[in-house]
Amino acid sequence: MWIVWITVGAATLAAVVVWASLLPACRGASPGWRLLSASGIPLSVLGINFVIRFWNPTPGPYLANHLYPFGDHLHAWAVSFGFTWLAFGLLFAVLALLASRDKSRLVWAALLAGWFICWLPHGVIGLAFAWAGGNAPSVETYSKWSSEPQGFILLLFNALALLAHFGLSIVGFVMTGLDFRRDRMRGLAAGTGVQRPA
Repeated sequence: MWIVWITVGAATLAAVVVWASLLPACRGASPGWRLLSASGIPLSVLGINFVIRFWNPTPGPYLANHLYPFGDHLHAWAVSFGFTWLAFGLLFAVLALLASRDKSRLVWAALLAGWFICWLPHGVIGLAFAWAGGNAPSVETYSKWSSEPQGFILLLFNALALLAHFGLSIVGFVMTGLDFRRDRMRGLAAGTGVQRPA
C-alpha cells in the first residue's frame, strides 16, 4: 500500500538527513556528549526495524480498535511504537549535541529523565516476568525463533543495537556527569582562590 511505504520512507529519510546534519556539531562536542548523542542512533535504528518488522499494510475500510493502514490494532500499536523510538532517538541525538555547546545541566537532566522514563515500562515488564515466573514460555518462543536463520539474525541485530544504545548512553551520562562535577570543582576552587593540583 503506497501510503504506508511513503510514511516509512519519509520517516527514514528524515532520520538520515538529521543524522547527517549533526556531523559538524559532533566534531566540536566533548567525547561524553558525543557518546550520549550517538546513543540515539541505535535507538532510532531499532525503531525503524520495529516499523518494518510489524507493518502489515491493509486496504480499508478501517475501523477503530480493529483495522488500520498498518494492519490490525496490535500491528498498528507496534508500528507506532517503532516510530516513537525513531523520534526519541533523533531528539536524544540532537538535544545532547545542543546541550554540549553550553553544557546545560537542565538539558542533561531532562535527557536522563527521558531516558529513564522511556525504559521504565520495559524494566517493569522484565521484573514482572521474572517475579511471576512467566519467563519460561517466552524463552521457549525466542529459542524456537532463533533456531531459524532469519530469526537468529534479527535477534542478534536487536541485541547488538540495544547493547550499543545502553552502552553509549550509560557511558555518555557518566562522562558528562563527571564533566559537570569537574567544572563545579574548578568553579569552587576559583571562587575561593585555592589552587587545585593539576
